[in-house]
This record gives sequence, C-alpha cells and structure tokens, in this order.
Amino acid sequence: MSENNMTKSQAKRKARQEANQKAKREAKRTALTSNLLIVLVIVLFAAGIGSFVYYKMTTTQSSSDYSAFLNEDGTLKNVNPTDYITPIDYKNIVVPQSEVEYTEDEMSAEINSLLTSNKVPSTDTTLTAVEGDTLNIDYVGTVDGVEFEGGSTDGAGTDLVLGSGSYVDDFEEQLYGSHPGDKVTVEVTFPEDYSSEDLQGKDAVFEVTVNSLYVLPDFTDEFVAEHLSDYATTVEEYKEYLKTTQEATKLQNYLVTYINDNASASSYNTDHLKYLKGIIKYDHESYYNSYNQAMMAYTGTPIYNNFSDFTGMSNKEFETYLDEQSRSRATIDMTYQYIFTDAGLTISDEDYQETANSIASTTSDVYGKNYIMQMTLQKMVISYLMDHATVE
Repeated sequence: MSENNMTKSQAKRKARQEANQKAKREAKRTALTSNLLIVLVIVLFAAGIGSFVYYKMTTTQSSSDYSAFLNEDGTLKNVNPTDYITPIDYKNIVVPQSEVEYTEDEMSAEINSLLTSNKVPSTDTTLTAVEGDTLNIDYVGTVDGVEFEGGSTDGAGTDLVLGSGSYVDDFEEQLYGSHPGDKVTVEVTFPEDYSSEDLQGKDAVFEVTVNSLYVLPDFTDEFVAEHLSDYATTVEEYKEYLKTTQEATKLQNYLVTYINDNASASSYNTDHLKYLKGIIKYDHESYYNSYNQAMMAYTGTPIYNNFSDFTGMSNKEFETYLDEQSRSRATIDMTYQYIFTDAGLTISDEDYQETANSIASTTSDVYGKNYIMQMTLQKMVISYLMDHATVE
C-alpha cells in the first residue's frame, strides 16, 4: 500500500512505530556510550591504583628506626656475615710509617693555629699593621661634617681584620702601616647601592683611633699551664701529647679506610638492604629539612625548592644511589661484625657508655640503644686493629 493510499489512522500508526524504533536505537546508543565511559573510568582508576602501587613498590620509604634491624648486642638480625662477605685478612695489616707520621711542620701549624685563637692586644707603638692583622679601633664618621647614625663606635672599640672586606671599600686599606696609638683620617665613598639609603653615594670621613694590634702570645710553659692544663703542664709535654694523639688519629683513619676499601660481598640479605636504604633516605631528608628550615628562619625563602633539588638527582637516580649506598654500607657493617666475632671481642658497659656520651643526648634518643651498640662494636674493632697492626 502506498503512502497515498494510507488512511490517516494507518499513517499515525506507522509514525508511532518509527518513533518507537528510533527511541530504542537512541537508548541502545546511550547505554553503549555509558558502558564505555564506565569501562574507561574503571581502566583509568585501575591504572591510577596500579601506578600508586608501583610507586610504593619501587620507591624507598624512609625510616627513622636506626635500631630496627639490629639485635641488642649491635649485631645484624638474622645475618651471618660469612654467608655474604669475603673475610679480609685483618690480622696481618701493615701500615706504612709515612701514613701515620706527624711531622714537625704539621706540629708547628697546629701550635700556630692554637696561638692565633688566643691572640692578645698589644699597644706597642713599634708594631706596624699589615694585611691579615687584627686591630682594635674606635672611629667617628661624618658626612658633610655631621655625624650619622651607626657611624661611631662610641668609644666601645671594635676588632677589624685588615683585608677582610668587612668595611666599606678603601676603609681598611688606609689603615695599612698604622701603629697602636695612631689617629688616622679615613676618607671613603659609600656605594650607590649601600644598605642605608641616606648614605648611598655619599662621601664620608672617619676619624679612626688605633687602640691596639693583636699579636700571638709566646708558646711557653706558662701558656700551656694557663690554656692546656687538661693535656700537659709544659711545652715539651704538650708537643708529646700532640704527636701521640695525632699519630693515633692518623692510624685510626688509615684503618677505617682500609676496611672500607677492602671489604667485599658477593650477595646481600634483602631485608638488610631495605633497612639501610630507609635510614639513608631518612638522613638525607633530615638534612634537606634542616637546611630549608635554617634558610627560612634567616631569609624567609627555602634554599631548595624540593627534595630532588637538594639531592641533584631525579627520583629514579636517587633510588639507584640508595641501592649503591646500601650495598656499600651492608658490606662494611658485615665486615666489622665478622672481625668483632672472629677476634672474640666483647663490649663492656663502660665501652657502650663512652660511645653514648660522645654523641648528643638528642641524637642518642633518635638512634636507639641497638644502633649505639653497633657503633660501639665498630669502635672496638678499630681499637683492636690499632693494637695489632704493624707500622713500618
């Protein structure tokens, strides 16, 4: 039947059928689109969960529990060092004499540094100020004949190291060659960007009085008795003390380096490495936070924008770094423990307390007893090696 031959009722019925079919097609299309969107959301959500899980699985979580993987005696939990390391021949270490010798030049430099930290002011008018000398001075500064705020010591005296650059340009240089008791007129020009706007670019005159020039005291028995009585009573005793302690320190450093350089391992306990990576990362994060907090306190601006800025590494690079550092630390820890056990060493309460006393009480609380015991164990090993190494 053609459309022209349809009755009105038939045409309406056909129109309704076509509308119903169109509505069904639209409903199916809408349902399909909704299902696709749901699937897409599920896929994206799963991907997000997967990325988070992957991040957690591949990124080291820092830990402040330094004692977590240690027994009460400072040894590693469930780790037998000989299962992992190649034992070093610690009983036959030969140390070159040149590595521990404390030379006369080193002793002279040490004593000179000591005297420098105890300089005394002298009013001897024959002394001549040169670069590097410390003067005690007073001054009154004027601009156009008028004293300005902050331009005077008010007779209180102040110390100035010539050549330090701590004063405005050309100020210190005009005091070269002066003597205690001299009065020197110093003329300067403040820079255009000087901190005080009132003085920027201004010419100023300072009337300076040189009160004294610091000199080194003589290294005498009297000096030793006054400043070094905890170590010696005479010059010769102190020199002997210096030689003994400095050579012991050099020997200790040599043996620590010897262990670090010669320790080796063929495999590792995975829990041991995870523990070490956690505390190594925590140490770095602590440094990062400390530096930023210090800069915020002084300048209001952090020195590092983020942790990667501090380490200079991407997250992936830092994880590689943690892998390397944890293996190195694990090798050294196991080597110390092997020597400690093999040599039959023990730790007394006094040994432990000495180590605990050598670190700040707050740090001691952070480390925990087991970690301090491990530190003591390693100190005992070095002490043993110092007693048994051959120096020649």
